[in-house]
Amino acid sequence: MDHNNEIGKRLKLAREALDLTQEEFGKEIGKSLNTVNSWEAGKTRPPDHFMKVIEKIYNISPKWLRRGQGDMFLPDISGLMGGSDMLEINIWELAGAGNPLVSVDAEPIERVTLPSKMVHNYTNGFKVEGDSMYPTIVNGAYVGFDPNDKKVVSNGIYCLHLPYEGYVVKRLEIKPNEIIIKSDNRMVDDYPIPLDDMNQNLVVGRVRWIFQNV
Repeated sequence: MDHNNEIGKRLKLAREALDLTQEEFGKEIGKSLNTVNSWEAGKTRPPDHFMKVIEKIYNISPKWLRRGQGDMFLPDISGLMGGSDMLEINIWELAGAGNPLVSVDAEPIERVTLPSKMVHNYTNGFKVEGDSMYPTIVNGAYVGFDPNDKKVVSNGIYCLHLPYEGYVVKRLEIKPNEIIIKSDNRMVDDYPIPLDDMNQNLVVGRVRWIFQNV
């Protein structure tokens, strides 16, 4: 296993969960966009002292960042990422027929309060069930999505609505004539959808944040 590559993937996931560009992420720790890009691509590994800086500034769990174990953020994330500035998040049902997001009568299955600095006004979310995206996203995690961003970018993570399965969170990869629906869990098979057969309602929205410390 390429250890640098695995750490790079987790750095990218954390940055995306914080809704930061590579330039913004690097600015806080005194590193350039090119350096952050090299880390995320697995070409180089952040020196140990910079790993500690990243963990402290962004409140990322060292155990998760270095070994992929446990939650992404530490328990006191709300205090370090926005204090009392909190937002109420609507959590929608992850599985089931139909599309409650377009129904005026729909009610979320629950509401949670999270730091506004983390969720960046993306106040719709799903609670993940199952381990098809493990270790990137664990069972029970909350994921927030942008329903206005349905443009597919290769390797992006999206909330999807699949026939007979309902709502799922998956990674998408673009191929010349198809889109591959991918699970980060290597025990779960990927499957392709020909572009001609792609339903316009497949993509519910792009994942903008992940909260796994619940």
